Formats: sequence, C-alpha cells, structure tokens
Amino acid sequence: MRCFKPLLLSAVLCLPPALAAAAECRPEALGTARTLEVPFTQGPVGKASYGRTLPLERGEVVLTFDDGPLPRRTQAVLDALEAECVKATFFVVGSMVAQFPDTLRRTAAAGHTIASHTWSHRYLDRVRSPAVRRDQINGGLEAVRTVLTDDAPALSPFFRFPGLGHSPALDRYATGQKLVPFSIDVDGDDWKKISPQAVMDRVLRRLDAAGRGIILLHDIQPRTVAILPALLRELKARHYRVVHVVPARDDTKAALAALDAPQGRPIRLALDRLGARMASLRVAARPVEGPPRPVAEEAPPLLRAGLFEEAEAPPSPPTRDQSRSGAEVRLALVADGGPAGGPAPRDGWSGFVVIGTAPQAAGFRAVAEAGRSPAR
Repeated sequence: MRCFKPLLLSAVLCLPPALAAAAECRPEALGTARTLEVPFTQGPVGKASYGRTLPLERGEVVLTFDDGPLPRRTQAVLDALEAECVKATFFVVGSMVAQFPDTLRRTAAAGHTIASHTWSHRYLDRVRSPAVRRDQINGGLEAVRTVLTDDAPALSPFFRFPGLGHSPALDRYATGQKLVPFSIDVDGDDWKKISPQAVMDRVLRRLDAAGRGIILLHDIQPRTVAILPALLRELKARHYRVVHVVPARDDTKAALAALDAPQGRPIRLALDRLGARMASLRVAARPVEGPPRPVAEEAPPLLRAGLFEEAEAPPSPPTRDQSRSGAEVRLALVADGGPAGGPAPRDGWSGFVVIGTAPQAAGFRAVAEAGRSPAR
C-alpha cells in the first residue's frame, strides 16, 4: 500500500508497526526499552544454572513466564503487559498448549516470544530413559510448532528445563537439537505458598541485589496475576528497563529442522489430535484478533512436586453414584519425584500430563477438583 505523507498525518500513517504500537503507550507506561536478538551461540544463559547471563546493562530486565498457557490467568498476564507496553517471553508446556491453543495464539499475536518448557513438565534430571527425555524436549517444541506454524515470528528455539533441573548430558542434547537453554537470574518464588506481597518483595529485593537479569514468574499462578500490574509500575519507579529477547530467524529454522518427532504413543496421539484441531481451524480461517471469547477457568494442575504447588482441595461433597451419568471426567497422571511423597516412581518421573477423558458410566468419581466444574 502506498504511504501518503500529508504534513500533519505522516507521523502517524507512516510509522512502522513497532513504533506505531509504542506511540499508543501512555507516557507513564513502563514500555519495552529495546529488543535483544539472542543467537544460538549466546546460549546457554542464566546465572542460576550456567554462571553467565544475557549481555544486559545495569537496570535491564527480561521478563519470563513459565508453565502456561492457562486461559484466564494467562490472559490477565497479557492484559497487564499490554497496559504497560511490555513484551515478555513465555516458556509453555506442550500438554497445556494442546489443551488451550487459542490462548497460545493470542500470546503470540500480542508480540511476545514463545519458548518451550517440555511436553509435561517432567524433571528431566530425574529421568533415566533417553527416549523419555527426547520425547519431552521435542514434544514441547512440536506442540508450539503445530499451533503457530513454522514461519510464526513469535516461535523461538529458547528452551527451559523444568525446575531448572539440567545436567551436562541434557545440555548437550538440547544444544544438539539447536535449542538455546534459558535459566534465570531472579526467582520470584510465586510457585510457593506465600502471599502475593511476599512474591513482590522477593522479586524486587533480589533484582535490586543483582542489578539486572532474567526474572522468572509463572502465568498460571494467582499470585503473579495479583501482583503483576503493581510490579510493572514499581519497576518503572525504580528505573528498570525491560528488554524483549527474540531469536535469530535462522536459529528457529535450524531448531525446527533438527526436531526429533516424539515416539511415545500418548504424546504422539495428543499431537495428532492437536494437529487435526488446528487444521480444521485454519480451514475455517477463524481470526485470532479481537477480544477473547469467555472461557471456563481451569484450575492449576494438582501436583506434589515441582514449580506447581499442591492446591488446596475443597471439602468433599456427599458421595453419589455417578455410574449412570452421561458426563465425562478428566483423567490426569500425577506423580511425585521427591522423597516427601514416598518412593520415587520408575525413572524418576515427576510432572503431569492430561491423558484424556472417560465417560462416568465407567464408574469414576471426580477427585480433588479444586473448585472446577466437571469436565465436558
């Protein structure tokens, strides 16, 4: 389209998209100070695991969010970021992407960077099986690729190990897959059973001590949703500047070319279903733009280990016979890899994966639903 430049309108009509978006920001908004391309040769990064971090100046921070997408909470995080004109990086879990692809598409459409965080958040440093490790790492990336397609600008080769649990062998495999391992510099502890104010205080105290760095928060956590608007305002008040990290486009292509398709049957079936779902959406050409449709809230996964906390279950309702109900219940496989929960399962499995649904005619009863309505 030809760009006309009348004197009074040229500053608006001819701005590049990024500058046009910046022009819409409130003067007092935090904003995104700069965009930093992180090439494959820069990784791995994050002092918590690797003793080195991104080339950030003092006062610069990178915001990262793990474990989503989860519709309402991720959307609340997106709204808070948009209000302050801030771009972030989302390390998403493949099985969550398979459940909520529309939320991932909205995150990417908002201009944030999308990175992977394994298929089902298993602690890979506790897993002995090379095949399981391979499927977890590749399954997370393939889920994102299925939703966004290969040429999506938001798609990146950035990768984070669940619980930051890595080893030299795991690092070698990840880099062999052309992934860029991301650790952290500042942990907000929002996954712990502490108050939102405690999360806020820890982030700011640790950030002030470090002076710069990669901040870890979780978009599935209610504490993060509660504090994020105030945290962003406080970062502005303390003169911190947000840096948006993006990949080199050739690096993303190299990671996708090296992607080793998962072989495990549950992951393969879930990815096939996701692929069919996305294909039907593309045929229908549904737009992603516009306000999100109302969605039913999903409770965070109930785990006894890892970055997800163990949610409090509500008092159990009176038991009733559901064997003749026509509804369905959601089945999930949950395991604890730590000694507090008893002996570690085979191969040190720790994490969660949604297996699917089963008719209640089979005689199942809902357990520890944490306020959720029965799945449909």
